[in-house]
Amino acid sequence: MVETCGQHIKRRRTETQPLKLSRAERWNVVDEEDVFMDILSRVSVKSIWSLKTLSKHWHGSISTTYFCKLQLAHSSKNPSFIVCPTLETSMKLYSMDSRSFELSPLNTIDPSERSHGVSLYMISSFNGLICCVNVIFDEDVESKFFDLQIWICNPCTGETLLLPQGRPSFECEPFVGVAYSSDTSDYRIFRIFCTGKKIPEERESVEGYYVREGYAYECEMFSSSTGSWKNIGLVPCVPMDCGLRPYKTGHICVEGKVYWLVSLDEPGKILSVNLEGRFKVINLPEYEANQKGEDKITEGTHLINMKGSLALLVLHPGYMDIWLLKDNGETYSWVPVPLLKYRIRIKDDELVLTVTSLKNKIICVTETHWHIYNVDTGKWKKIRGPRTGFGYPAVFPFTESILPCKGGVKL
Repeated sequence: MVETCGQHIKRRRTETQPLKLSRAERWNVVDEEDVFMDILSRVSVKSIWSLKTLSKHWHGSISTTYFCKLQLAHSSKNPSFIVCPTLETSMKLYSMDSRSFELSPLNTIDPSERSHGVSLYMISSFNGLICCVNVIFDEDVESKFFDLQIWICNPCTGETLLLPQGRPSFECEPFVGVAYSSDTSDYRIFRIFCTGKKIPEERESVEGYYVREGYAYECEMFSSSTGSWKNIGLVPCVPMDCGLRPYKTGHICVEGKVYWLVSLDEPGKILSVNLEGRFKVINLPEYEANQKGEDKITEGTHLINMKGSLALLVLHPGYMDIWLLKDNGETYSWVPVPLLKYRIRIKDDELVLTVTSLKNKIICVTETHWHIYNVDTGKWKKIRGPRTGFGYPAVFPFTESILPCKGGVKL
């Protein structure tokens, strides 16, 4: 049985002062402490963090694993969005209410160890933590290798953690993906990079290899539990480039698996990898052969998390499709989602920069507006964005927490 925070404090007090508390008084300590912890876990992280400096007792209580889990459990019931509207040197983060869609300043992340003069970009959000990357500035202009600094940050506490450097990528930036599960604060970071080693022509056709211009691509996996990178071998294919997202970071994590779009050309493909580092290639859904090109997979295709399942959102001129992936581990299929109103209210000349989802809402971000679709009601809502507009925006579901950036907490 796991010892609660109140039971832990009661035990420590009775061990150090066994003769000063009666039996009833000892149990009152537990009751009062548990009630106090439950109340405190429901307030904002900013308020919680300010209380740590008031006394050693409060500092110790707030720092326990039990309290971290309790706070996150309450916070998860009321998730919001975390928003970085524009790519800037100092990453300005905002919290956006999931009902009113009002923005409020959250924090500015500007770590001193970041490579000089480059911008941070948020690529993932999980359990109150976010993952950010920035390119490493190399003064050697003749160098053909590229790499990224990868950060784990807690926007509410301000803590930042710079991960160790992986192996540089030859002539291109590495592709990055973040995997996590709902029962632990541990996480995995995947880096797909070009090795820079030529593969003999007779080996290029070997199954499991992806070769571009004679060079093979491999993947490294960082585990928060070990704090180090591990090479997990060659990859069957590489994610596609996306000009709307810097640093080749377009991906999504669903139930502990990372998914990247690989190709939109028929037959389109998705690359996935699980927490153990096993890769899988998934074909995109097939449309009717007699359908026009604009009625099939388009450039406006996005991966989203739809109520705990991977979904494919395809934006067509004037309407959209949503396909849900059904995967039992051995076989998979795509199931079209019936929509109450599949017509979209995004004008043809509006470019969708990024897409995210939370519960029954799908949010499409254009250069000037939020476009929110309610899957249950079929209704669209259009909200004006920041006055300065969006520039490489990053938007993810978010839950406040006090979890440490290094992970290691069982939830």
